[in-house]
Formats: sequence, C-alpha cells, structure tokens
Amino acid sequence: MGQNPHLLMEFDKSGAEWVVVAYASGDGQMIDVVKGNESPHSKTGMLISGAPLELVEKENDLVGHHTDPIEIESLRSANLSELLKGDYFLPRSMSIRQAGKKSNHGLNYGMGYRRFALENEMDERDAKRIVDLYLHSAYPGIPVWWETIRGQLRDNRTLTNCFGRKREFRDAWGDELFKEAYAFIPQSTVVDMVNSGMAQAFGDDSSAFQRADLLAQVHDSIVYQYECEHFLDMALFSSRLAYEYMSPTIQYSGREFQIGTDLKVGKNWGGMISVDLTEDIHQMQHNLEEAWDKLNASTQAG
Repeated sequence: MGQNPHLLMEFDKSGAEWVVVAYASGDGQMIDVVKGNESPHSKTGMLISGAPLELVEKENDLVGHHTDPIEIESLRSANLSELLKGDYFLPRSMSIRQAGKKSNHGLNYGMGYRRFALENEMDERDAKRIVDLYLHSAYPGIPVWWETIRGQLRDNRTLTNCFGRKREFRDAWGDELFKEAYAFIPQSTVVDMVNSGMAQAFGDDSSAFQRADLLAQVHDSIVYQYECEHFLDMALFSSRLAYEYMSPTIQYSGREFQIGTDLKVGKNWGGMISVDLTEDIHQMQHNLEEAWDKLNASTQAG
C-alpha cells in the first residue's frame, strides 16, 4: 500500500530584514517603499542613479545579469539612448536594479566600499559612489540610526530587539562591534518572529495543524510537508500560519509595522513554485490545488 503524496511548503519572510531596518531607522523613503509595496531593488536603483523608475526597469530587462562593462555600455547605447542622455549615475558592471539589489542586501550594517567592491567584483570607484548615494541620497536615515545605536552602546552596551530580547555587546570597541550591533535588531527580530510563529503552530491542536510535519527552520523561513489529499486543511493551515502566527504587529520606537509572508511549494527542493496567500480559505484551497496540478504537469512533461 503506497503512501499518499506530500507537498513541501516553505513559508518565507522574504526581505524582512530590510523592512525592519526601514522602521528601526525611521527613514521616510525606506518606509514609503515598504508601504507602497514596490520592488525595493528597482526603487533603490532609481534613488541611487537618479533615473526614472520606468528606465530602471527597462534597463534591467535589457542588461539583466551581464557584468562585462563593454557589453553593458553597448546594450545601453543601442537600445536606451534616453538613459545615456540624462544626468544619471550608471554603474559600469551591472544594471541599475542590480546595484540597488546589492545595496539593499549589503549596505545596511556598515559595510565599507572596498568590501562592497570585493564582494561584487566591481571597480572601487563605482562601489564608493554606490555606497555614498545609498547612505546619503537614497536612505539618509540609516547613518543617523547607526549613531543612535552607537549611543546606546556607549550607555550600557545593550540593545533590545522588537520582541524585547536584549543582548550585551562586550567585544572590543570599534567598527566590528558596531557592524555586529547594527545587524542585531533586524536579524534577531526576524528570527524571533519566525520562531514565535513556529511555536504557535506547534501548539495548535486543530486537525489542519496536526497534519503538518515540520522539516526545517532556516533563519527567515519554515518548511513543512503536507499530505496532498487534505487540501482544505492545507489551506486553513497556510492562511492561519501566514496571517496570524508569522505576521504579528511589532514596533520599534513607537512605529508599528507588519512583515508579510511568502509561500512556495514543491515536490522537492529543486522545483518550488510560488503560491499566492490569501485569508479566503476557499481561494487558498484553489491556489494550492492549482499549484499541485502545475507541479504534476511539469513532472509529466519532464
């Protein structure tokens, strides 16, 4: 007698640290990006380059992940003359959006331009320009927040995250200590949010949650497996976990916010696809069944 097929389900707080930085720093432009539900990478590219958002996205479609400066210049010259006519900063070895993405991932915790250049295999002059524009034109609230954190360290060497968890920083005073401190509140807040959701899910004794098998917790995500004959229960599980347990309202310095959850499903780790989450249980069931049909069709085609 064969076992019923299972679906892997990954609930992910994608981009969550960036959202925490926005509200912890109080930077108005970062918060506007979050509230506007816009692509943070495209918007950051727009803010550091000065180019209109439409051109940033056009250029990304054209340049993609190319890194050869000569090839990128040729593509821009042949297809985006309006981009070259403007007084915009254009990174030589990546698209504007890629520069925004790499900045969002790398520059919130005190990384210097030389390290940024090394990690992204780019010219130090471009790296310095990107770092300066990110911190002083795009999101000037970040350096102000860093100064606030250093002030808290001077007072008692202790920081508190959005869940009230405290940590003392006792290493040698200097840049490495500061970088670790800048990262603590965003990183620990995301982990505590995910762990809190996981614990509440474990304590839920409804049939929808009892059918879910926990496989892994990896910093900003939780992975379960679920029997595919129970799609209604799977929908109830997905909606409650995402909207009630993993998305609490949290606050920093009086600023309240929530961080959304993304869902991917698959038959194995290598074939995950996105599923739209919704609090409408019947629509959620439909979305999951549709994803299962797509996965089966892909398997048969392969």
